[in-house]
Amino acid sequence: MKRFRWVFPAVAGVLLAASGAAADGVMIPVRVGEATNMAASGRQEAVLATDGRTVQVILRTYFRPGPTELAWIVPVPAKVASVDKADAAVFEHLNRIAAPRFYVASGKGGKGFGCGCGGVGDKATDAQGSVVVEASGTAGIFKYVALGATDAADLAKWLNDHKYFVPPSADRLFKRYVDAGWHWLAMRIRPDAADKPALAPHPIRYTYSDSRLVYPLAISQLSADLENEILLYVVAPSRYACANWANATIERRDLRVVRGTPSGTNYEDLFRRACAASAGHAFVTEWSSKQSLFGYADGRSGEINDVLDRGLIDALGSRQTVTRLRALMTPAAMDRDVTLLPTTWAAVDNRFHLSAAASPGGVLAAWAAIIAAGGLLCAGLRLIGAPGWRRAGGVVCIAAACTALAMI
Repeated sequence: MKRFRWVFPAVAGVLLAASGAAADGVMIPVRVGEATNMAASGRQEAVLATDGRTVQVILRTYFRPGPTELAWIVPVPAKVASVDKADAAVFEHLNRIAAPRFYVASGKGGKGFGCGCGGVGDKATDAQGSVVVEASGTAGIFKYVALGATDAADLAKWLNDHKYFVPPSADRLFKRYVDAGWHWLAMRIRPDAADKPALAPHPIRYTYSDSRLVYPLAISQLSADLENEILLYVVAPSRYACANWANATIERRDLRVVRGTPSGTNYEDLFRRACAASAGHAFVTEWSSKQSLFGYADGRSGEINDVLDRGLIDALGSRQTVTRLRALMTPAAMDRDVTLLPTTWAAVDNRFHLSAAASPGGVLAAWAAIIAAGGLLCAGLRLIGAPGWRRAGGVVCIAAACTALAMI
């Protein structure tokens, strides 16, 4: 047996190295997926930035194909101060930073706020009944009018008279906003590619003065898809949370590796379950971090430049905190607006590190590999003492077993 003595220390060394790698985390984490779009139909994205006095909203909605002329009506909590075009790249940049990302240890190095559609209408005119045209102009491909109204019937009549055709079911929702003193932003767009499965014109950016932060969601019932994804980014001095919706997070301990999903985990299933809680009235906080992401093109601060007004950036300064909230919901759940409030809750990380054995399949695969490696070791030890080609075969078996164990 003396001829075998050099084998056992080598094998033991490899086994210890393999077990040590699994225990102290020196395995290289490999990114296996990302939780991106959750719904194939309706989708709305918005950035809501506030310093407690001024609110700036960057809004994008995805339309379903239909008539070449579309009307888009957005209720606003206060009189609109400015409207202009925004770059869609802001959402792509935020998604790269804030979307949940998943790493596994490895041995290797539609429709939105719209409430009607129709042909091109007349140019906005002066007051009609209680409706007042507060501003009008163009913002990219949009022609817009900012309206004030104190009577829901007058508002519906003005919109219909100016070819912003609204369904009869809008009366109830219009009255809710009018009674609360909200204002209105009515726009028309002509999408360049109406035959695409989903149309996402460039976002709009509008500003108003208010100490509250509310996302107008109830109006979306008028044009909602069977399933709707709402993605909100709040930029403020602190983390924000929903006041009138349930707040949820996805816990690391509940995640499992699931091959074939976009995230490579069961995150999608956990996300849907979280959103379905509280009768469908729940938002998942996917990320919250104190980072000065928004700044100037001269590089004074941040990575996302010239997206927010400079006055708002100066007011926020280094206190910028970005919170990502996302939800899936049916039209029935879209029965209220989303009221958002500052909170002192802890930051939320969007990076999830999992073990390859974080699922039953991973555990079984690991044990199967260990058993197979053990078989190779036994075969190699039997052959290593034999003469000729069998000794060479034993060396190969032992080398293969050691390599397999090191990878595990």
